[in-house]
Amino acid sequence: METKTRRDFLSLGDRRAETHIASVLVHARPEHVEELAARFTRLPGVESHGSNGAGKLILTIEADGDDVLIERMTRIETDDSVIAATLVYHHAEDLSDEEVSGDVA
Repeated sequence: METKTRRDFLSLGDRRAETHIASVLVHARPEHVEELAARFTRLPGVESHGSNGAGKLILTIEADGDDVLIERMTRIETDDSVIAATLVYHHAEDLSDEEVSGDVA
């Protein structure tokens, strides 16, 4: 059995159909939160779920691959108005497996 390294998983060579859902907590100066929410929700797959008025913004990201998710996270966390962006939740779903169908009683 071949052992895979972390590099193998991160490389683009072994691509599977998958979807990723992530929740991100963004910390910013309170006066920039509305502007950031508008800017980030223009990115494909990014939705804003509100802020607390004290500089915290909750975002979700849906992406068709870990490379897309990483790109969105990088764009968010490297924005000049962002103090910190923390990944709170992440779920990956392998879509290449056949779904089991059937009636549920």
